Parts: sequence; C-alpha cells; structure tokens
Amino acid sequence: MPMALSGQNDTSTMLNPVTVVYNEDPAIAIIRNAIKSYKQYEKIRPDNIKFYAAQKVGGRELSFEQVATVYFSKTSTYQEVEAFKDYKERRADFGTSVEVSTQFNLNSDFDFNEKIPKGTFNEFPLSKWENSNWTPLERTDNNLLSAGSIPGLFAAGSLYRTTFKLQSERQGEMGHSYTIFFEPKMGEGWRGSMILTGRNYRIASIEAEYESIRISQDFNLNGPFYVRKLQWEFGDNLYTQEVLALNTTQRPKKKRPMLVAFIPENVESDPNYWQQYRPKDDVIDAWTRKQDSLIRFLNSDEYLDSADAEYNKFHWYEPLVTGIGYRKRSKGTSFYYSPLIGQWNFVGIGGTRWVPALRTTKRFSNYQSLSSSLAANYGFLNNDLKGALALDFVYAPLHNGSISLNLGDIYDPITQSVDLAGVFARSNFVRKKTFEMYHRYEWFNGFYTRLGIEYSNRESIEGLQFAQWSNDLFGTRNEPTPFDAYTVAQLGVEILIRPFQRYYLKGRQKIPLSSKWPDFRLVFKQGIPSFLGSDVRYSKYEFVVDDMLRFGQLGESFYRFTSGGFLNDPTSVRFIEYKWFRGGDFFLFTHPLYTYQSLPFTFASPSAYFTGSLIHHFDGFMLGKIPLVKRLSLGSSIGASFLSVPAEDIHHLEAYVGLERKVKLWDTPMRFGIHYLFQPTDAAGGFRWKVSMDVKDTFTDRWNY
Repeated sequence: MPMALSGQNDTSTMLNPVTVVYNEDPAIAIIRNAIKSYKQYEKIRPDNIKFYAAQKVGGRELSFEQVATVYFSKTSTYQEVEAFKDYKERRADFGTSVEVSTQFNLNSDFDFNEKIPKGTFNEFPLSKWENSNWTPLERTDNNLLSAGSIPGLFAAGSLYRTTFKLQSERQGEMGHSYTIFFEPKMGEGWRGSMILTGRNYRIASIEAEYESIRISQDFNLNGPFYVRKLQWEFGDNLYTQEVLALNTTQRPKKKRPMLVAFIPENVESDPNYWQQYRPKDDVIDAWTRKQDSLIRFLNSDEYLDSADAEYNKFHWYEPLVTGIGYRKRSKGTSFYYSPLIGQWNFVGIGGTRWVPALRTTKRFSNYQSLSSSLAANYGFLNNDLKGALALDFVYAPLHNGSISLNLGDIYDPITQSVDLAGVFARSNFVRKKTFEMYHRYEWFNGFYTRLGIEYSNRESIEGLQFAQWSNDLFGTRNEPTPFDAYTVAQLGVEILIRPFQRYYLKGRQKIPLSSKWPDFRLVFKQGIPSFLGSDVRYSKYEFVVDDMLRFGQLGESFYRFTSGGFLNDPTSVRFIEYKWFRGGDFFLFTHPLYTYQSLPFTFASPSAYFTGSLIHHFDGFMLGKIPLVKRLSLGSSIGASFLSVPAEDIHHLEAYVGLERKVKLWDTPMRFGIHYLFQPTDAAGGFRWKVSMDVKDTFTDRWNY
C-alpha cells in the first residue's frame, strides 16, 4: 500500500489565496483585491494603439467609420485620424424653410470662439476617443448616456452601492479565473458580470447594463492595460471598436503639446479601404456600397446646382411666409431676405416697428468667408427710420482671425445687466449713431486679442412718443433717461488668455476645446477727447478670472472674480459708461456668476469695484449616502457672491444652498434646482426662495454654472 501511494501522480491544483470573512460572500474579498490591483495596472498604458471604430444605427445603417491611432503620454492623449467616413446623406434642400429662435444671455463677455464650426467631434461625439473609451469600472461622465455621473464598480464606495456574488471559478490557460455577478443594492447602477483572472485578479472582460445602456468589453491581459474590443449600445445606436495594432513604429504628426487630435482634410476614402477593417457583414456591405454611390451623387456639383436652381425659383408665398433666398453652393454664395410675417416688432421703441432684414454670405475654398447683414427699422408712431449694416470677413481660419465693421443708427440698450422687468423698459434705451471696426486674432494657442475703434453719438429718447401699453406695463421705468447728447470716440483692447488650451485640427480649421486653467480676461477702453468732436477722455478697465473645477466624487465648482473702474476722475464719466450690477428676479435663480440673487434693483457706479462668485455642486456626494433619499437621485449645491464698491460704501454678501436634479429632456442634459438664500438675513420674501434651470453644453462638457 505505501508503495502504491508513493507512485501515484499528484493532480491537486493550487488556487489563489482569498481572505474570507465569516458569513461573507467570497466575491467581496475578490473584489477588494481586484480594486487594489486595478489601481496599479490601470496606470500602465501602451505607447499607442491603432483602432477601427464604427457607429451603427437601426441595425442596418452606419453613421460613421473611423481608423485612428491614439498616442498616450503620462497626462494626455493625442488622436490622429487616418481615415474617417461620414455616411450622412447630406441631401440637398430643394425647398425653403422658416427658422425662428430667441436667446437671452446674461453673459456679457465677448465670445472669442463665436461662429467657429465645432467639427467632427461635435457632430459625431463617439469619434472622439475620450467619449468612446470608458469602462463601467470607473465613474463615468458621458452626455450620451446620462445627465449625471454614473458610479463605477471599482470606484470609491462601490461595496456599499453594489452587491457582488461569485458565480463560478475555473482553471484556464491564463491561470485561475473568477466570474463575478453584480447588481445595485437599490436604485440605479450597473448590473451584469465580469471575469477576473490571474494572481492579481486582473479584469479580463465585462458585460454590464445601466438603464437602456448595454456594454461589452474585452481587456488586454498581459502588459499594458487597454480595451481590446468593445461594443456598447444605447437607444438605437450600436458602437463598436477594435484595436488593430499595438505600439506601432509610426510617429505622430503632432508638433504642439495641446493639440489633442488631427483629422485630415480629405476624410473620405475609397470603399475598398474600409473592407480590410470592417467586420464581414453582408447587409452592411451592401448598404455601404449603395450609400457611397448616393453620397457621391448628392454632393456632385451637378446635383447641387439642380437643387439650387429649384430653390432659387420664385414662389408667390415666399415674400409672405418663408422669405426670399438665393444660393449657389458650388460657388459658396447665398443671400436671404426675411419674410413679411417676420418683419414686425410689436414691442419696439415707440410701438410697432417694421424690421426687414437681408443676409448674405460668401465662402471660399480656403475656408475664408465674408458675411453681411443689413436691417432697416421703421417706427410708425414717431415716423422714424433707423437701420444697421454689419460686415464680417474671416481671413485666417487657423488663427480665428477676422475683421468686422458695424454702421448704424439704432435704439441701443444701455446695459444687458438688467433684471427681466427692465429688458424692454424704455429707461434702458438710448439712440446711438455709430461706426465700429474690430480686429480679432489668436496670436498663439490660447492668447486672443480683439482690437477696436468706436465712434458714436448718443442721445436720449425722451422726445419720442410711446405706445400706451408700454406705459401701462413698465410704469415709471418707461420714462426715458434724460441727458445731454454727446459724442464718443474710443479705442478698445480685449485680451483673453486661456493657458494650455486644448484643441483639435480638422483640415485648415482649428476647433478650441477647453483648458484645465482659468480664463484671464483684460478689457481696456480709452476715450479720445476732441477727436471729431469726441466729448470723452475716460480710461476704463476690467480684469476677470473665471473657471470650472472638477473634484471627482466631490462634484464641481464654478467661480468668477472681477475688478474694474476708471483711471481718471469718475465724476467726469457719463452714466451710460458706468459699470452696471444686475439685480435679482422674484423666485427666479439667475446666472449666479453674473447676477446677484438678493439685490432688489439694478444699479450702476463709476467707482472702482470688486466682485466674486462661487458655486459648488456636490451632485450626489452627500445626499447619495442617505438611505431612501438616494433613490431620488438628488444633488446639493452651495454658493456665495460678494460685491464691494468701497468709494460708495457699498458692501453686499449673499449665500445660498440648493437641491438639484439632473435629467435628460429631448437628449439634452438639464439641471433643475430649488435654492434658499440664508444670507442676507433681511432678504425680501420673493428673493429668499428661487428656482433654477441650467442646460449643459455637450460639446465642451460643462454646465453654465
């Protein structure tokens, strides 16, 4: 018997040691070890990967295909697109259309990136590596999926939010592996299973669901950590991505440190190119062949000219309801005259006004463009004709370089910083006859200037007649502000410094993204006395610092600090040039970085001032830890603002707390809130409780406040 036993083969298997607490599922111990291990190997990234990606819609059609290489550094990624295929039909418009829009913006800062096309990453968000390459293991902020953050399975607090169960374990070629099932303990969260393998419990794959989102990922098991293959679907969309090559010898075209992506100008490749990368699918292959032919036809000069010829035909209803348009897209030319139905302003100065408008554009093959607008403005009650002409020439697209010219005789608001009750009040308007010229340019990445000269004459409108309804509506606020007419000639310079601004290139277009540093803005205006009758000699300045800060699980903050005034004697400055401070509105929480919630009225001052505002959104960091309450998916916020005008002994401080809820409406992330002002203690009842609404800019991935 001993002899027989000594000759027997040993078939036992050594399993990974797992610490198990009494009455605890072994999965908990495995997940604890996996989280510790993940923090180490997750930092080991490859030098670069080349991948193929596609977005399928409805199971039978593609939105786009892409082949790109992503280069990794310690702190950033750089995406270089080899080929991109846009399968949108881009059908030519054979008819006319009517567009109606309105906008009310409390942000009076000049937007240096206004009218810059946002390009491929805006139109196809999943073509951007940062949007497509994420995993349920970490906290996810993705506008395509949810208005708020989705907690990660390996993120802090996961063991309190999620139930983990060991489904199976086995010995394989890569060592011992564990299949772990997971689901939220209550409320929303990821549900599915993952496979962990090896002595370091490295994740091999994961399949998970969150509401209507389904994701499947396979990870590289040896060496650098990356997703080899992924597939995730949301709504009617299916996105797939597969790594083609690892650490290629190809060198990037990147020459600038903040360039995060480059999309070549010629993004359409021949159909045979995609066959070598696209997974075999007879239905998709047949559809792409048909689509390629259709796209070529729909974008041919022949077809576009025929569509334009139809569009340019005159129809009897155009002057009345749609407007009269002409275009020649092969030449980049268009103009549009507004329809009669849209040529009336019933709340204009002095009552109803006739406001016909003409717009023209000319785009050149080198991305330069020339646009103009001409608008007349006639009031029947006072028999007064006004108008304005604006020209804008973009001559350096890569540097956001443009020259603009404005001419006009208009009724102009004294300030945009006015409460809602005063937006249309006649006390906020003056007559302005003006000539303005500006030059805008980005000299190097993140350093913008706007140089301008303005020559204008400003008059009170106290001699005009006003419609009775406006007197009844606005009361004393409808009384025009009396003042002696004067002439302004001034030079202005505005400088915006956005350190380490990230951006990407699409052909000859530069599309700015964001920066992890604050924006620094300096505005200086110098009056020129005695120049063509100019009556002003002031030197006006303003300095602004603002930014958004992300703190991971703790939420995000927005802040803005400003200081300004006049270098000369403030008493020599006319009130129109003062700095205006916007008062609050009853029950409405307006933009906290630009307004004061508890000020009962808007006021102006020529003296030096200091202001500051800060609001922090905890999201679910605090309320998400309270049983039952966390089911409501509520967030919390706290903020404060101060205003100081020392020369006038004005010192104002306000502070507030809020409850917020993020939702998606019509695929747009929105945030609604209720806020309570606990400072000042003597705030009027209508200013104590406020409701708010904010909309997220999905391209810049940030809220307004």
